Amino acid sequence: MEVEHFSHPYHSLILINQVLEYSCELVICSGCEGPIWGPCYSCTSCYFFLHKKCAELPREIKRRIHPRHPLHLLAKPPYKGKCGCDRCGKTCNSFVYHCSLCEFDLDIKCAFQPGFLEVDSLAHQFAHKDHPLILNEEKEYHGEGVKCCVCKEPMSGPSYSCTSCNFFLHKKCAELPPEIKRHIHPEHPLRLLPNHHMICGFCKETCYESFVYCCFVCEFNLHIKCAFPPCVYAADQDQGHQFRSLLNAPSLKSISFTCNACGTDGDDSPIVCTLCQILVHKECISLPRNLKTVLHHHPRIIHTYHPQQCIKSINKYCGICRREVDTEYGVYYCPDCDFVAHVNCSREYGDSATETGGENEEEQSVTVDDQFMEPSFRVVHEIKHGEERIIEEIEHLSHQHNLILIDKVDDDLKCDGCMLPISTPFYSCANCNFFLDKTCIELPRRKKWQYHENQLILSWNPWDHDLLYCDLCNQYFRGLSYFCDICGLRIDARCFKSLEDSCKHGGHEHPLYLPAGRKNILRCSNGGPGPPPWVADDRENIPHCSGCRVSEESKVFFKCVVCDFKLGMKCATLPYKARHEYDDHPLFLTYINANDYQPSCIICEKDRDPKLWFYRCEKCDFDAHPECALGRYPYVKAGGVHTYPKHPHPLALVVKTEDYAACETCGEPCDDLALECTDPNCSFIVHWERRQCFGSLIR
Repeated sequence: MEVEHFSHPYHSLILINQVLEYSCELVICSGCEGPIWGPCYSCTSCYFFLHKKCAELPREIKRRIHPRHPLHLLAKPPYKGKCGCDRCGKTCNSFVYHCSLCEFDLDIKCAFQPGFLEVDSLAHQFAHKDHPLILNEEKEYHGEGVKCCVCKEPMSGPSYSCTSCNFFLHKKCAELPPEIKRHIHPEHPLRLLPNHHMICGFCKETCYESFVYCCFVCEFNLHIKCAFPPCVYAADQDQGHQFRSLLNAPSLKSISFTCNACGTDGDDSPIVCTLCQILVHKECISLPRNLKTVLHHHPRIIHTYHPQQCIKSINKYCGICRREVDTEYGVYYCPDCDFVAHVNCSREYGDSATETGGENEEEQSVTVDDQFMEPSFRVVHEIKHGEERIIEEIEHLSHQHNLILIDKVDDDLKCDGCMLPISTPFYSCANCNFFLDKTCIELPRRKKWQYHENQLILSWNPWDHDLLYCDLCNQYFRGLSYFCDICGLRIDARCFKSLEDSCKHGGHEHPLYLPAGRKNILRCSNGGPGPPPWVADDRENIPHCSGCRVSEESKVFFKCVVCDFKLGMKCATLPYKARHEYDDHPLFLTYINANDYQPSCIICEKDRDPKLWFYRCEKCDFDAHPECALGRYPYVKAGGVHTYPKHPHPLALVVKTEDYAACETCGEPCDDLALECTDPNCSFIVHWERRQCFGSLIR
């Protein structure tokens, strides 16, 4: 093995694992000036040697004897004259730990305390090198006042002893491992070393034992009692932990700690795992391994104590509350995506009745969507190019004719499924003016939604004059929708495709998320008593939307991760492009205009708040309110002809924007949706939205 070392920059060093002698002289380490008997690093070009342990010394350490600054390892003292160790006073000629700000120096033996070069020995070799120790497996009593020379506890049980020196060790103390790793200090291993009145980093008390476990780099120390606490079993968990409660150490009855299971602070008697030394609240030892939650679209989330080991791409924000997640502590995570959540958030919004268990279920990774992938169309004709499959003609549930794949689009076309401007590729009917976007075509017939317990069914109303009402954006629409036949929840395709746990919207620079409380509103009543949550009044003040400054009646809105920005579903789903007869060019949704010198709407000629969203044509300097540019029913497509009992000619659904003719029933102008006679010789027209007017056609 060949390495480069800072103390010998000219040549590489090679690891040698044998005893070295040159001309019957001892080989001296250039780092500590001590003799080399075991493994070392050697330079083949010149007479330079380093103990393996000296070559692996940390370049920077912190010590209580000099707490203000770290100490840096130098190959030679930095002074022209003599350099003395500020702890023992001896002259330093080789490796030295040095603080340049204070001119403070420690030789490496003082930096790592006595016993550093013998750390691979067992405890009894540290404590008693003069005579061999004899193992006594039988003797239970050694006399009053006889104590173990390592832990200072009274002697009992199997022990080692030296008859010449009256020296005693518990068998368990004599066989202490020279190095351990503990979760309470995961950065570095802890070495068994002689004690010099150190403070235990766990219980914060002075260590009175002869030996303690120390970290060379951080000066972190552990009592032997704290490293191997006296305890009894409390619970065994399915994550391989052996949790035990600390009993007979008075100082450990109440300490401040951070629970490794949930990441929150505790000020009580912790429960400790004897295998890895993690500390948890008593109530956290019974955390369910798996949970199901309606707040995430995959079927389960899993608890882990070590997110950085389990999750490839760690999301730093909780998927429920959106606050930052500390990945040094336990979380719930989704094995199918980068979703993570605080333990307490997961428990609050998870249903204990839906906890999962069993090894078979844990090994499965099946998304909820995979259970309901019944397509909404039937393939009529397709073309295959190798592995590529192009579906050219389909039969869709929403239309009586077959639809053909098209790759060229007209600016004025809208999708009949979501009523948004269409994009290529899309499907078109050759017989009539009907279009479906590819994203609407791919919507499954049945959907198990992440926010709703019962499956939703994709539906289409065949009656062109019957409009539906979306329970998310509170607007009438004509198109595809998902419907729950248990609670009656209906969501149009436009809102359904937009509603996710989090999203990035062009109207705001930060990510937006759906608050957990809003997700809960969308839950189903399951046929139980009372209205479902989306109908019931939750008595919460609904914030004003930052896009239109109107309170969201649907109670469903997005919030910003960073700032106080809220966006209702009505504004979140506004089309990015619109058409109006007053302008020859398309209008684009505009969130802010730095040069807004004309804060008025061209269409209604009323003032416009420059802080609110609007539609604009840059070529014509044309600005308009969203409701003026889109109309009162932006997601309703005119057309559709039907015959009614009280009128002899077929009537068509129209949107009247000029030449407001008087309604045949009430006599007032028809300024919006209306039913108009298709016979050119008949001027019959009635309001659609007024029940008494529309009802006159039937009764």
